[in-house]
Amino acid sequence: MPPTLKQRGLRTGVMLIPLLLAALHALGFIPTNALHRLDNTVYDVRLRATMPGTLESRVVIVDIDSQSLAAVGPWPWPRTQLAFLVDTLFEQQQIAVLGFDIVFPKPDPQAGGDAALAAALRDRPVVLGYFFSNEPAARNTGVLPAPVMSGGVLQGRPVRITRWDTFESNIPELAEAAPRAGAFNALPDSDGMVRSVPLLAEHQGQAYESLALAVFRRVLGSPPVEPGFATGVVMSRRMSGLESLRLQHQGQTLAIPVDERVSALVPYRGRGGPEGGSFTYVSATDLLSGRVPPAQLQGRIVLMGTTAPELKDLRLTPVGANYPGVEAHANLITALLDGHLPVKPDYALGYELVVLVVAGLALVWLLPGLGVGSGAVLSVGLLVSVIGLNSWLQVRHGLVLPLAGTVLMIVLTAALGLASRRWMDGTVQGHPGEFRAADLARLCAVYGVRQLATDQDRQRQPGVVWQEIDWLRLNPGDPPVPIYTPLGASGDLTSELRDELRQWQQALRAWRAQDWDACDVHLLNLQRQNAKKVLYRLYADRVASQRRLPFDPAWDGAAPIESLQAPPSRTGSTGHTMSKSP
Repeated sequence: MPPTLKQRGLRTGVMLIPLLLAALHALGFIPTNALHRLDNTVYDVRLRATMPGTLESRVVIVDIDSQSLAAVGPWPWPRTQLAFLVDTLFEQQQIAVLGFDIVFPKPDPQAGGDAALAAALRDRPVVLGYFFSNEPAARNTGVLPAPVMSGGVLQGRPVRITRWDTFESNIPELAEAAPRAGAFNALPDSDGMVRSVPLLAEHQGQAYESLALAVFRRVLGSPPVEPGFATGVVMSRRMSGLESLRLQHQGQTLAIPVDERVSALVPYRGRGGPEGGSFTYVSATDLLSGRVPPAQLQGRIVLMGTTAPELKDLRLTPVGANYPGVEAHANLITALLDGHLPVKPDYALGYELVVLVVAGLALVWLLPGLGVGSGAVLSVGLLVSVIGLNSWLQVRHGLVLPLAGTVLMIVLTAALGLASRRWMDGTVQGHPGEFRAADLARLCAVYGVRQLATDQDRQRQPGVVWQEIDWLRLNPGDPPVPIYTPLGASGDLTSELRDELRQWQQALRAWRAQDWDACDVHLLNLQRQNAKKVLYRLYADRVASQRRLPFDPAWDGAAPIESLQAPPSRTGSTGHTMSKSP
């Protein structure tokens, strides 16, 4: 074969590698969590850029806020107080529907309280709340509502409906008075963000609806839920996934799009909370004390929930930390009323593969015959087209489709093609500087760990799972040097410790991005899991200090080694008892 043809063949083969890797990522054969995180980041940016930021008047939130807790007392309140609140909403305010982002799993200790609340709920358009759990130690509590669909309808189809083992629901007396109820579970992603909520959940072969769907159906007169399956001439039952949930209303079929988990993305309207401006918040104590004029909430859909931090219903979301869980349901109800719900469709994989193959083969076929300038124009043109199409489908049609794998494939393929013969050249530079044994011993006390190691030490022990502790700068101007502590042999780590490690990695990413709110949320969760660990308290103190400083564009999160001092001695400061590394 002539040399030029051999060179072209080798170059073509190398350029096909990014396409192959991207296809394997799309099909799920190789672990590429970084690309999934990038897709989530792209979605978050677009969501924030397109939020309406206007007040939604149809849904109102009655807030059991800190002011209400101070006035009435700590939660749970006497059921007689809640009964009076329900009567006020329906009789004085004349609301249309009331939904509870609250569960009543235990009887009221005060005699007559449950009977009073049951009387206030009976024969009124009320939807109670409850939640499912997969915690091993959890036990069933209360009474579930009637399922909305048999789980057998979905058997044999490619539907990964969320399954739950146990539930915590309302006591029988309240469940009998208000038989309609919805689950208020969310589905946090691997980074802890709440982007979606399951519209249906499965428990013991039956399908139960979410709080948002239950409230929406109650507004429509409670039509039955019917499955909407993908159709096609050549589609068998095994290939036909659940595309939508269908409701019949006034002679029309309303199709609610769902993803393969039968969940829906939450279309956040803006920043959360009473000051966010997306929904009207009415303090519960204002209603109880008569400070809200009669009929001010007439005809509204009302959700009763809380923004009080002590009641722990605040979530980490793409639009901010400490987002009220009740407002997530309010956003979903609003989108259901408007008939515009964003969705990751079941054909997302097919879309991604088609775009990958078309863009990848175009580059492989055309780049070898183009100069550097023309090749760059082609690559940039493909990037703009792929990103533009993806953005248009999301913004105009609510279709959330993968993008990161295709973008990375185009960039890598173009780089390999345009680099020509120099594609194999490259260097790897290590970190300058060296730790002394005394430094590592002193730093163990600073971070509250028994052992610290450098990257070189870590690479010499591949069978050990390591927790990255910090980036240190040995000398001014030096690049940061990572340090690690061993957690134990890979096969010996418990699932709880692996979950803690993933949460810690998310906290580190937020720290290095100067995202203090997200970092605080992750650190709070970590301290709940392991309250004695010095490392988490150390970073919480760091975040508190950094909040007082302006944003630093040169920030990389590294700490000068000379600035680190050991904290006062505390008993049990090392947290987990780790197995010794080999």
